[in-house]
Amino acid sequence: ANNMFGDYDIIETVGQGGMGIVYRAIDTSLGRDVALKVLKDDLRSHKAVVARLRREAQAYASLNHPNIVHIYSVGAIGGIPYIAMEMLDGDPLSKVMKRERRIPWERALALGEQIAEALGSAHEAQIIHRDIKPGNIIVTRDDHAYVTDFGIAKVLNAETQLTVDGSRLGTPQYMSPERCQNAEITFSSDLYSLGVLLFQMISGRLPYESNDTIDLIRKIVFDPPRRLSDFMPDIPEDVERLIAFLLEKKVQDRP
Repeated sequence: ANNMFGDYDIIETVGQGGMGIVYRAIDTSLGRDVALKVLKDDLRSHKAVVARLRREAQAYASLNHPNIVHIYSVGAIGGIPYIAMEMLDGDPLSKVMKRERRIPWERALALGEQIAEALGSAHEAQIIHRDIKPGNIIVTRDDHAYVTDFGIAKVLNAETQLTVDGSRLGTPQYMSPERCQNAEITFSSDLYSLGVLLFQMISGRLPYESNDTIDLIRKIVFDPPRRLSDFMPDIPEDVERLIAFLLEKKVQDRP
């Protein structure tokens, strides 16, 4: 059959990210559905990326948490690197937000709490996500949130991001001030990104907005963020305060 990739029977394409293509597949050796992430052509020749992908995926495979997408295996078939993961029946948060535009704060906090639990578990294992954004959160029909793609930003470090097509750099909207300044990334950088995510879920807007990337980075580094109540006047004060707390410029000022 032409749709076999090693032991994996590829059923359909379910998505494309900066790293590669994600397929729904059946692991014929175990008879289970998997999400198979296969590295893009243009990255396969980057030896450093392939080695780093393997290392990151192995570290992330050790995480076992109900709000983290589970990795089953990582390897290469015919020279093509892949990661086999738990297949979830859900949508990326980016799609949910597009569909609903605004999410009631109670529901947003319930999702946020699950993301925070996942991050807490990863941070205890000394793993920083580095790229918390709506596309990396999967939400199932019963509102169970899963975090995916840990450490991928580290795999695609500066050298590769510059040599591979620019779309991979993504948007700085969710980047912490320290990441915008190329300073050290800490566990707290993930919490900053979670703050942006909560702000956006609840208000349908972002704490900083600009069509110009350089201007956006300047705002994130220097300007005070907008308050949630600017857009949602009836938001409870402690919810606004929690999110403002996550969006503090200085790492030591965040929760």
